[in-house]
Amino acid sequence: MSLDEAQADDDVRTINGIQVGIEGQIVDHVANVTLDVDEDEDGEQGLVMAGAGDDCC
Repeated sequence: MSLDEAQADDDVRTINGIQVGIEGQIVDHVANVTLDVDEDEDGEQGLVMAGAGDDCC
């Protein structure tokens, strides 16, 4: 995952009002992935990828 601009061969979608570029070769692997924010005991927030399964990343 990256915060870069989408590349020419990315699958570009708008999800919840946010434009997202997904690398073409992983589109099938992330079809059921949900991005969320989680907060630890110190109040630090981090991005969480849920639903990726065992065959991804």
